[in-house]
Amino acid sequence: MSNNIPLIVDLDHTLIDTDLLYESSIAVLKKSPWLILLYPFWFAKGKGYLKSQLVKRFNIDAQTLPYIQDTIDYIIERKKQGSPIILATASHKDYAFEVVKYFQTRKNNETIVNNDQNLDFFSEKTEILKSKPAGNSLFDDVMASNADFNLSSHNKAQKLIERFGKKQFDYMGDHMRDLPVWEASNLSILVNVSDKVIKKTQHLNTLILSRKN
Repeated sequence: MSNNIPLIVDLDHTLIDTDLLYESSIAVLKKSPWLILLYPFWFAKGKGYLKSQLVKRFNIDAQTLPYIQDTIDYIIERKKQGSPIILATASHKDYAFEVVKYFQTRKNNETIVNNDQNLDFFSEKTEILKSKPAGNSLFDDVMASNADFNLSSHNKAQKLIERFGKKQFDYMGDHMRDLPVWEASNLSILVNVSDKVIKKTQHLNTLILSRKN
């Protein structure tokens, strides 16, 4: 069975069972509580700018993130069918890179070292990341937020439509903010979703992968 339609995968609460904006905020404030005074100024410059300030102060360990196995299993199956797999996240690009690099060295649940597998960093003011092909990578490409652009909700939908065309991609997400992306997608794949999300997406072509407990 061949399936060449791209599969777009969200990160927070879809690939991982946590939110990196929340995790980075808590970690930064635990270390430097006084920075809470700067949050309103950072946020006033946009959510992407806020994330860029947090990522300067907190590094994630991609190996220890709580990955959702149902999501990974589905991605692997789609990859076998021939679908290009793109990680598209509102998280900062640096965090997205760390996750992709982790999956470039993960194979059969083992960690292998391959220094030839590196990602090309994108220019300062673009939200699309291009990665070199890597045989062991779960992902073929990455799209993420930077200081100037927050890749979420309508922004994400617009960029995916520009790149792939309306109804020319499948999308895995978890939250009501993903509704504009699901509405633009060919197949709406619901991960870790509430009954509210299921009800609001009944008019779409959906696949419910998992529900919230």
